[in-house]
Amino acid sequence: MKIFLIIFDTLRKDHTGKTYGNDWIKTPHFDEFAKDCLIFDKAYPESLPTLPVRRAIHTGIRTFPFNHENPPLRTDDVIEIVGWTPIPPHQKHLSEYMHDFGFINSFITSTYHQFKPNMNYHLGFDEWNWIRGHEEDKYRHCPPTKYNKIYKDHIIGRGKDAFARNYQKFMLGKYLPNIEERTSEEDYFPAQTFMEAARFVQKNKNIKNTLAVIDEFDPHEPWDPPQHYLDLYVDKNYDGVQIYLPSYSDNVSFLTEDEIKYMRASYAGEVSLCDHWFGYFIEELKTLGIYDESLIIFISDHGHSIGEHNASGKLPRFMYPELVDIPFMIKPPGNLNGSKRISNSYIYNHDILPTIFGFLKEEKPDVFDGTDLSIFFEESDRLLEGRDYITCGFQICTLYKDDHYALITMNDKSQQKLFDLSRDPEWNNNIAADNPDICEDLFQIIEKDAKGNLLLKFESKLMDLKDWYGQAR
Repeated sequence: MKIFLIIFDTLRKDHTGKTYGNDWIKTPHFDEFAKDCLIFDKAYPESLPTLPVRRAIHTGIRTFPFNHENPPLRTDDVIEIVGWTPIPPHQKHLSEYMHDFGFINSFITSTYHQFKPNMNYHLGFDEWNWIRGHEEDKYRHCPPTKYNKIYKDHIIGRGKDAFARNYQKFMLGKYLPNIEERTSEEDYFPAQTFMEAARFVQKNKNIKNTLAVIDEFDPHEPWDPPQHYLDLYVDKNYDGVQIYLPSYSDNVSFLTEDEIKYMRASYAGEVSLCDHWFGYFIEELKTLGIYDESLIIFISDHGHSIGEHNASGKLPRFMYPELVDIPFMIKPPGNLNGSKRISNSYIYNHDILPTIFGFLKEEKPDVFDGTDLSIFFEESDRLLEGRDYITCGFQICTLYKDDHYALITMNDKSQQKLFDLSRDPEWNNNIAADNPDICEDLFQIIEKDAKGNLLLKFESKLMDLKDWYGQAR
């Protein structure tokens, strides 16, 4: 069997085309692919953000409640957040399981956090390909002053939020040297990632059992797609600051409405860029005659707030749908007779590895926390045992969600936000103060999922939960 696990970073469910209800975004290749897929309508990460999500994907084991012991390691990674660690040494990796089944494995990724000092996400792969240069990957260095003339076009004006301005300038100072040698669309990250994935397929097409983990960091910010993608969405009359690197903030009042619209347009352009190169890869599989026989799993790790709920970024206390709702589709080998929607059960990212075992008809190890979703290839949609809700941990905050309520809470029960989803599907009206009994009942379920081991404190040099990504710099 040929297996392709395709992960996008920061791809919002509500921007993944018509499949998930968006009629205005241009994602024809996502839309076409969905026609052959199991489509999961209630998919969520079990923890956040980037690396905790991938730990669960690679192991089939929940990262939440972040109680795994890790040896003290030296690193220059400034990000301090629970779960942002190597895969624990006692946990077996996806690649190692697949080796046991005789697979040749490739890891192709521009998600550079996985290659920081002491990270081990590439362990066990026969080849791994790090697409260099995204965001602040330490790929190229130039004096920041070199870009002073460019900064003014992409950084908010003086007199606005001082941190946001400094954050944008710092991150652009790291990013701009990395992309200085771009000359064509083929130099953008999604193009590099999917062209490298196509190379692996072409070179190994005659090998019966292969796995490729294709992990593309886009549409993660910075959102700087080629101009023809941006032109699909941007207001032609906009002449303000071209903000494609938003800061992480729980208050976006320092941005004008037009600036937020520009950010949303640049994000949408980045999504369309990803869609195009995803389509390129799928077409390569079809040209080689291996698409039909392949198992293709498509997922995002999380979304991104772009002004919704007055927030920007990925913030623990803002685990709203724009951040936690994720697209998740599976094209089975042999294909389906049209798409099939799975809407009764809540689904997690750590279900991926058990599902691969299911398609391979291998017995699932007891250590897995996830559920085998391959059953839906032949079975009709139904509610799986224990999947009438989800919990998702992010730093020392946790989200509980079912079909009736959503609760965002600090793990010490403070700063709780409760939403009645039947009356408030947009999560705008916090009713926690008037419903302490409901909050307590839902919190007890969170504690049950954490097996009584909820993390209450995390020592960090950062000053606030919104500061985990970039603020310490």
